[in-house]
Amino acid sequence: MTNVESGTRTPIPPHARAHSRALVEHPFQRHCGLEILDQAPGRCRTRLRVAPATDNLSQALHGGVTYAMIDVTSMLATLPLLAAEEYAVSTSMATTILTAVPRGAQAEFESEVIRAGRTMIVTETKAFRMEADGARTLFATAQISKVRLAQDIRAPNP
Repeated sequence: MTNVESGTRTPIPPHARAHSRALVEHPFQRHCGLEILDQAPGRCRTRLRVAPATDNLSQALHGGVTYAMIDVTSMLATLPLLAAEEYAVSTSMATTILTAVPRGAQAEFESEVIRAGRTMIVTETKAFRMEADGARTLFATAQISKVRLAQDIRAPNP
C-alpha cells in the first residue's frame, strides 16, 4: 500500500496484505462499499459513500455500519503488526457518535495503533464526514482493545 502523506511505499508483510485484501473483499465490507485509501503498519485510512444499503430510516449512515467500519479499519491498522501465525480479535469497543452523515456523503475512517503489547493491542479511530468544500467534520471516535491470538488464519489466495 502507498503511504499517501510521504509518497513512499511502506512495506506490509505478504500475510498482512493477503489478510487485508480478504477483509476488504468480505461480502459485508463490499456491500458497504469500503475501500482502503492508505495502509501502513499501525495505521489505516478507509472510506465509503453513504448509500441506501448503509443508511437508516433518517437517510443517514447507520450506527451499526459505523461501528463495523471502525472495527474493520482498526483491524486493517493492526494486521501489518501481527506475525504470520497470529491473529487478533476485538475484546472491547467504546464508540461515540457525534453527528449524522447523510446519504450521498463520504465517510472516512482513520485508525492508529496506540499500543501494541505482547498480548493486547489498543487502537484509536476517528471518523470524518467529508464536506463538499473539502472540510472534514469529526462524526465519531472510538477506542478498541484487541487480543493477540496464536492462531494461523490463512487468507484465501487470489
